Amino acid sequence: MATNDSKSGIKLSSRTDCVVSFSDPVRDASEATSANRYHETQNPQGIVDLCMSQNTLISDLILDKLQQPELLKWDETMLTYTERKGTKRLRVAIATYLEDQTGSPQKIDPDMMCCMNGVTGVMNLLTYVLFDEGDTVLCPAPFYYSIPRDIMYISKVKTYPVPLSSKPGANGLKAFELTVDHLEKGLQKAREEGHRVRGVFLVNPSNPLGLVYTKEQVQAYLAFCKKYSLHVIMDEIYQCSNHDESTANSSVLGLPLVAVPDPQRTHMLYGFSKDFGIPGSPLGVLHTWNQDVLERCVSLNDYQQASSFIQSAAAKMLEDKDWLRRTYFPTNLSRIRDACRITMETLDEIGASYFRPQAGLFIWANLGKFLSQDTEEGEKRLTFHLLKGGVGLSPSAGYCGGEYGWYRIMFAVPRHRLTEGLRRLKESCLSFSTAP
Repeated sequence: MATNDSKSGIKLSSRTDCVVSFSDPVRDASEATSANRYHETQNPQGIVDLCMSQNTLISDLILDKLQQPELLKWDETMLTYTERKGTKRLRVAIATYLEDQTGSPQKIDPDMMCCMNGVTGVMNLLTYVLFDEGDTVLCPAPFYYSIPRDIMYISKVKTYPVPLSSKPGANGLKAFELTVDHLEKGLQKAREEGHRVRGVFLVNPSNPLGLVYTKEQVQAYLAFCKKYSLHVIMDEIYQCSNHDESTANSSVLGLPLVAVPDPQRTHMLYGFSKDFGIPGSPLGVLHTWNQDVLERCVSLNDYQQASSFIQSAAAKMLEDKDWLRRTYFPTNLSRIRDACRITMETLDEIGASYFRPQAGLFIWANLGKFLSQDTEEGEKRLTFHLLKGGVGLSPSAGYCGGEYGWYRIMFAVPRHRLTEGLRRLKESCLSFSTAP
């Protein structure tokens, strides 16, 4: 079936109509920022990017590592086709690395993994395999703004937000805390509205909250999914960016297998773009205990395999355990903590509340006090005022949270750039009430 809706008037497939119609409130801010990106000397009047979640705090460490002769070395295996799952060396390196990071009580089987060109690719392919067109997955909100896009463009799977409140509730319920009751009510409401719910999508640590679930919470969510025979997709892309020293890793891979209620419907995603700051060389991995799911994903992986070169470099990097333990992670987490502290201090200065993050590269901040009206349009006005003031942030409308005025502030940038961005943020917020 074709459509005449293209700008050229030429008939195109209706399969991609959703690409044109998809609404992304974050896109305006990110595109405006990308088109006029700030640089200290080359473009000092540009927009400081506190919008796109990428860690440039550790670019020096990663570049130094990737430019070592051993990591730049090519061999014959990198010139030929590789295993569809990803190279054995890489999968073994990832399995060992994740055992160390999660404290897994059992060996992680590298043969239950499939490596692809980024977590976006993993999400797309996994949902294509798990669900039928028109199926729906529940997702606690606010959630990462690209999830609906990533699972809808090709897989044609819908996302149903399960809204969480920024206000503490009864019986000690914390702000933005997800309970099984939330999931129960979300499932019931979605079904009443005619949705065919087949799964739950959880991001742990959360984006944009920076919240890390406890192991008890993870098990409760998994038990809920088993009760209703729902697949659960655990996106753990920020797993090793946990910068709160009092917060434990709660990866699903860190649970004893006997404590996972329904392993056949439990799937974990991980990638290198956040914890290792290399989104420009995307590399993602799927772990599933379901052999049928794995076989189908592997069979379709020809369309999105990662290059042999980045697979080789990533494997060598993970194999250097001494560098990871003594240099990379201590430095990375120290820099993230420092950047987070500076950001919170600025928010305190302007009287803006925020959700204190435990992990990730950002902070979820409430700038609602500066809105002229508590609506999406009011939030959009503030967003463009911030851009005019030279700083780009991600507005809450893109995260389906239902509470306007919240923004994700990405702080994982070099100190001088963060300081400049926060200065502009402060000035823009304080001037907004008098802006025309």
